Amino acid sequence: MRLYKSRSSYTTAPRPSRSADGARYHGRSRYKVAPSARSEQARSGWRDSEKLSKAKRGLPVFLAFCVVLGMVLPVFFGQVRRVMVPDGETVVHIEATQKGTAWSGRLTFRLNGAQQWTGSMVPYEVFVRPGVYTLTVTGGGPPDARLLSVAPVGSQLGRAAETITFTAEFAAP
Repeated sequence: MRLYKSRSSYTTAPRPSRSADGARYHGRSRYKVAPSARSEQARSGWRDSEKLSKAKRGLPVFLAFCVVLGMVLPVFFGQVRRVMVPDGETVVHIEATQKGTAWSGRLTFRLNGAQQWTGSMVPYEVFVRPGVYTLTVTGGGPPDARLLSVAPVGSQLGRAAETITFTAEFAAP
């Protein structure tokens, strides 16, 4: 039982041309295209289309310039300052080095002490309550490198308005 026609059973009658086909549909249409009363030039207000395209190309550059200027000016006029440590808090700074040079990237760690804290990127800073803290590295680091040590070894006492720094040292691959 065949549910489809073979290629040989289709007729190959000549198809009407597109212009004749379009005329047939155009004749039936109730809608007509109104002629443009004004040209593009009169509508946009620009006399020269080349100047219009230059203005359109320059707009993103101008907007980027304005954004950068808006970000830089407050720094020059002293309106942006480094945030100071809140009263009674300790700053814990966690960083990583590879062969003595600073490294930044994915490093999973856990900060234990008066407060528990976890993170996954270095360098990292967190404000915590004063107390004794230790750092445990649980994964990550530079590709193909192994963890040598976490300095300082053991715990550190964090006092109010002080900074504690932990450094994870990695060996070269």
